[in-house]
Amino acid sequence: MYRRRLALLAAFALVFFQPLAGAMPAADQIGLAFRLMDTTQNDAISPAEWKRASFALFRAADKNNNDFIDGDELKSSTIAQDTFLRADKDHDGRLSVDEFVELRRQLFTLADLDHDDYLTYVEYELFIVFEPVGWHDHNANGRMDVSELRVSLTAAFEQLDLDHDGLLDKKEAAYMEAKRFARFDKDQDGKLSLEELVAGYRSEFGV
Repeated sequence: MYRRRLALLAAFALVFFQPLAGAMPAADQIGLAFRLMDTTQNDAISPAEWKRASFALFRAADKNNNDFIDGDELKSSTIAQDTFLRADKDHDGRLSVDEFVELRRQLFTLADLDHDDYLTYVEYELFIVFEPVGWHDHNANGRMDVSELRVSLTAAFEQLDLDHDGLLDKKEAAYMEAKRFARFDKDQDGKLSLEELVAGYRSEFGV
């Protein structure tokens, strides 16, 4: 069963490392990835589960099987360019397994907004949303707090708002579960403003 889960995760990783033209994965894709990583089925991803998934993701991205993610492979992945540059410690223009796993460890720490050493579904959802735009770690402590959400959410909102009307409709926010969208949509107009998005995610963490 465990090997089957890793095989499924590796296969699903291929979806995330396909050229997406800036598209955000849909809620069902994000949910599938979360469930495959959550091998203990406790609705949270542990550091050990995250590390195993990171190896699977590396193998999926390393299309030529040379134990590196190089520039060409980066272009067809969802790894942000600035994230790649930060992770490339020896500045050789490619990521080794060790560099990639260390990067993923740092991302886990950033994504763990409540600092309990687990990623819940909402934290993982935000991880996916923030990957293209980056994390705003205002106090530079290597962690992102709930109080620091607004800047990164603003950047993500601007990218998701494809028609630039200052609102996200259900299609633009297709990464989000329908039940969460409904909770956030306080005026029930079928769209989310930036304020509704920020307030909604803060409420998910009891803030």
